[in-house]
Amino acid sequence: MVRTTEAPTNLVVEDAFARPCDAVAASLEVDPTVGLSDDAAAGRRELVGTNELAADDPSTILTAVLEAVREPFVLLLFAAGILAALLGEVRDGLLILAGLLPIVGADVITDYRSERALASLRDAAAPIARARRDGQLRDLAAAELVPGDVVLIRAGEIVPADLRLTRVDSLLIDRSTLTGESVPELATVEPGLPGASVADRGSMAFAGTAVVGGRGEGIVVATGPGTELGRIARSLAELERRRSPLQRELDRLVRILLVVAVGLVAITMSATFLRGGTLGAAVLAGVSAAIASIPEEPPILLAVVLGLGAYRLLRRGVLVRRLSAEETLGAVDLILTDKTGTLTENRLGLVAILTPAGPVTEPDQRARLVATAVRAEEDAWHVGGGSPPGPFTRALLAAMPADADRLEPLDPADLVSGSGPADGRPYSMTWSGRDGELEGAVIGAAEAVLSLPPALPATDLAWRAIVEREAAAGSRLLLLAVASEPDAWQPVAVLAFADGLREGVTEALRMAAEAGIQTIVITGDHPATAAAIAHAAGMTVENVVRGTDIATWDDARLAGQLRSMSVVARAIPEDKLRLVDVARASGRTVAVTGDGVNDAPALQHADVAVAMGSGTAVARDASDLVLGDDSFATLMFGLREGRRIVANVQKGLVFLISTHVALLGFILIATIAGFSQPLLPIQILWLELFIDTSTSVAFEREPEEPGAMTRHPRPRDRPLLTTPILLGISAAGGFSAVAALVLMLTHPGTPDHVRWLAFTTLVVAQVVRAYANRSLSRPLTALSPNVVLAAACLLVLIVQAAIPYVPPLVEAFRATPLDTADWTLVAIVALAPAVVAELVRRLTGREWVA
Repeated sequence: MVRTTEAPTNLVVEDAFARPCDAVAASLEVDPTVGLSDDAAAGRRELVGTNELAADDPSTILTAVLEAVREPFVLLLFAAGILAALLGEVRDGLLILAGLLPIVGADVITDYRSERALASLRDAAAPIARARRDGQLRDLAAAELVPGDVVLIRAGEIVPADLRLTRVDSLLIDRSTLTGESVPELATVEPGLPGASVADRGSMAFAGTAVVGGRGEGIVVATGPGTELGRIARSLAELERRRSPLQRELDRLVRILLVVAVGLVAITMSATFLRGGTLGAAVLAGVSAAIASIPEEPPILLAVVLGLGAYRLLRRGVLVRRLSAEETLGAVDLILTDKTGTLTENRLGLVAILTPAGPVTEPDQRARLVATAVRAEEDAWHVGGGSPPGPFTRALLAAMPADADRLEPLDPADLVSGSGPADGRPYSMTWSGRDGELEGAVIGAAEAVLSLPPALPATDLAWRAIVEREAAAGSRLLLLAVASEPDAWQPVAVLAFADGLREGVTEALRMAAEAGIQTIVITGDHPATAAAIAHAAGMTVENVVRGTDIATWDDARLAGQLRSMSVVARAIPEDKLRLVDVARASGRTVAVTGDGVNDAPALQHADVAVAMGSGTAVARDASDLVLGDDSFATLMFGLREGRRIVANVQKGLVFLISTHVALLGFILIATIAGFSQPLLPIQILWLELFIDTSTSVAFEREPEEPGAMTRHPRPRDRPLLTTPILLGISAAGGFSAVAALVLMLTHPGTPDHVRWLAFTTLVVAQVVRAYANRSLSRPLTALSPNVVLAAACLLVLIVQAAIPYVPPLVEAFRATPLDTADWTLVAIVALAPAVVAELVRRLTGREWVA
C-alpha cells in the first residue's frame, strides 16, 4: 500500500465494526504492518484535532453568583431589601439581604458540577499509547493519536481511542463503563452485523474501556469528540436541568406574594387617603406594607433544613452534591437502576458445581473440581509471575475453602502447553504434568466443550439439560472437561457463576414498591440473565424488553409501555437516556442510578442522579447524590429522608406564612382602625427571631410521620401549598389577627398594656400553631415527639412571660405584666384553632391548618 503525507478526504469510517479489517485500512489509507508516518499523522491532526475531549472555559465566582441570584425568590427579596432601606426601614432591609447569603452561597458552592463531570471524562482516556509509526513501535501521548494510527493494547491498559481491531490474542475487554455488561467479553476481528449496538460490537475496542486480559492491535477510527466517550461528553455539555419541586413551589409563592403586595398597596394607600394623608405619605405607606408582606424566611428555611438534611444523609453514607436533590427525592415515583454494581456486586462468584448426578456439595469433591478448573485456565499459570488473573480465574480462586490444601501453587514449569480463549475457540485448554502423568483440562462455553472428541459426550442429553436449565436461570456457565490423552475429553462438571446481589437489595426493592415507586432495571446483559437477577431480587418480572425493541418504538408507545416495564436488557446509553426523557415528559419524577461512563447522560437528564461511590469519576461528578457504600438500601434511606424533608418544609412554610398573615393582618386592620403604631419594631423583630429559630432548626428535627413510606409519591404538578391549605393558612392567621385586635379594642388598660396583650396573643398563638401543625392530617397523639420543637416553644413562652419583669426589657418592649384573666384570654385565642384542627383531623382524617 502506498502511503502519503496527505490525509484521505474522509477520516470518518462509518460502521467500522461491520466492515472487514482491510476495508477499514484502505478507507484510512494505512498499512497496518507499517502504520502512519509522522507527517501523515500531523496532517490528519490538523483536520480532526487532538485526541482529547474539548474543555469549556471554567466558570468564575462572579458567574456562579449571577446564576444564583437569578432565582425568582432571591430577586424578589433583593428588591424588597433595597426598597426597604431606601424607604428608611434599614433594619428590615438589612435583615432581608442577610437572609440571602446562605442561599446564594449554597448555590455557588455546587455550581461547578457539570464542569467537573466533563473534566473527569477527559481524565478517563489513557494518557500514553503504544502505536506503530513508520514501521516502528513507539510510545506516544494519547492526545497525538489520529484516525488511521495503528495502536497496540494489552492487559492492564485503558483503550486510548476507538479502535477497529485487526489482531487479537485472548483479548478480553471490560466494556461495563459503556455498556453495563458485567463480564469482560472476548474481542474478535470478525466484522459484526450492521446496526449492532455498542454491546455487540465485538470487533471494536472503545476509548475509556479497560483491557483485562490478552493483547490486541487495532486501527484508530475515531478520536476525541468522535469516540463513544466523546458523544457522552457532548450530551453532558448540552444539559439543562429541570427545576426541582420546591424551586417550582417557591416560584409559585413569588407570584402569590406579588398579587398580595399589589393588594396591600391599594388597601393601604386608600386607607391613608381616607384618613386625610398626602399622596407621598400614601405611596410610602403602601410600599412599606408591600415590603413587609414578603417573608424572607422561606429561603433560609430551605437552606438550613436541606443543609442539616445533607449532614444527616452524609452520616449514613450519602454525599449530597446538590441540595435541591434532597427534596426531589420525596417526589420520585420511578427509579431507573443499573444492574451491574448497583443491584449486584459487580464481581463474579462461583455459585454452583453441577453434574448429571446433581449439585456437588461435598467439600472435598468441590475443592478437587475447583482445583482442576483453575489448572484449565491458561492465565492461572502466569499469576505467580505477576500477570493479573481473569475474572473466572479470580472467582475460582476465591471459591477455594480457606483450609484447602488441594490447590497447590501452579508451577509454570509443569505447563506443557496452554491456550486461552480466542477467535473460534471460546475455551481455555491446558496440558500439564501432574504426579508424573500428563493431564489435559479444558474449561469454557458448554456447547464448544461438548463438541470436542469423542463424539459421545456431544450427544449426552444429561449435560445439555443442565446447561439449558442453568442458562435460563441467568447463570454464566462454563463446562469443565478432562483428558489423559488427546481426543479423549470427558465432561466432569458444569460450573455456574453469577454476579451476586448486594446485601439489602431485596428489602430495598420491596420498600420501593410499597411506597408506590416503580423500579426498572436497565442493563447491557442478556435478557435471561437480567430477568433472573431481577427475579432473585424480589421484583415482579412481567415485561422484559430489549434495547433494540425500544429503538423501534415511538415516544407515545414507549410512554404507554413504561408503567409495565421491569427490565430493559441489551440496553445502550441512548436507550437509558431516552427512557429518562420520555418518563419526564410523561410527568414522572425520575431517579437514575449508575456507576459507569455510560450512565452519565441519563444521570445528567434525571431529576435525581444517584452515583455509586465505587463507580467512575464521571458518574460521581454527574450526580446529585453519591452512595458511599453502593447500596440500593442506602438509596432507599435517601428516598425516605427526602419524603421527611419535603413534609417538614411544607410544615415550615405553613407556619411561616400563617405567621406573616397574622402579623401583617393585625398591623393592617389595626392601622385602618386608627392605631398609629399597633406594634413596636422591637416586638416585630422578636417575633421574626422566633420564626427563624423554630423553623430552621426545630422543624428539621421533625420525625417521619407514620405511614410515610406506604403512601404514593406526591404528583409532580401538585404544589406543597394547595389551595385548601392556603385558605386554611389565611383563616388561621386571620383569626389570630382579628382576635388580637378585638382584645386590643375591648380590653381596659393603658395603650402600652393593650398593645402588649395583643402582641402576647400573637406570639402565643404562633407557638401553639408551630406545634399543632406538626402534621396537617394526623392528630398530635399519633406522632412521635419533637423534643427540639417542644423545647423551642417552651423557651419562647418563658421569655415572653418574663419580659415584663426584666427592667431593661420592660422599657424596650413597653411591656406590662399580664394577670390571670389576661393569660386566660390569651390561651383561649391561641388554643381555639388548634383544638378545632385536632378534632377535624381525628374525626375525619382531613388536612386542616391550625
